Amino acid sequence: MLGKEKKGQMEMIGLVVIVILITLGMLFMAIFAFKSESKKKIFTRKGLTYSAMSAIMKTTVSSDANCAVEYFGKATPQIGAKIVDDCANYPDVEGYSLYRCKGPISGEQLHSCEFLREMTVYLLNETLGSWNKNYEFQSKLITFQGSEAKDLIEPIRVNGGCPKWKERDSSGAFPINTEAGLVENVLFLCD
Repeated sequence: MLGKEKKGQMEMIGLVVIVILITLGMLFMAIFAFKSESKKKIFTRKGLTYSAMSAIMKTTVSSDANCAVEYFGKATPQIGAKIVDDCANYPDVEGYSLYRCKGPISGEQLHSCEFLREMTVYLLNETLGSWNKNYEFQSKLITFQGSEAKDLIEPIRVNGGCPKWKERDSSGAFPINTEAGLVENVLFLCD
């Protein structure tokens, strides 16, 4: 009789060990699932920021914007080339600007720097903003080596932007070489 009790106890211990092992296995599977979901989310966020930034810089201003070019009449300049270049070379929004385009929000003819900011706000709101994403766009002018970078346009921050303490991903720098110096454009996206 004593042998049957020991055999029953051994079977119970075996069942408890099996339940513990299954529980640990499920726990590890859950941990790995959460980690891979996080990596997938980061990969998606990085791709989204790069694609959005690339699209903004390659956008050609439509003829609806009625861009007036001094001495040449009308034009359809590219944001990442002509508009950024003009803004860097003539940053005083009260002064001269080679390109004056109708803003998509205000509907007014704007200096290239004001147009750059308004057009960027418009494009980002139509994409990232419609998806309720927190983002921040910065465009800085670096005039010469060792100098402090200064904002070319006021940074665009939506839903508090993406401060450095938040988990965020960057489009990477989109540099544009101008006569005034190097313009570095960056888009940050965070959750």
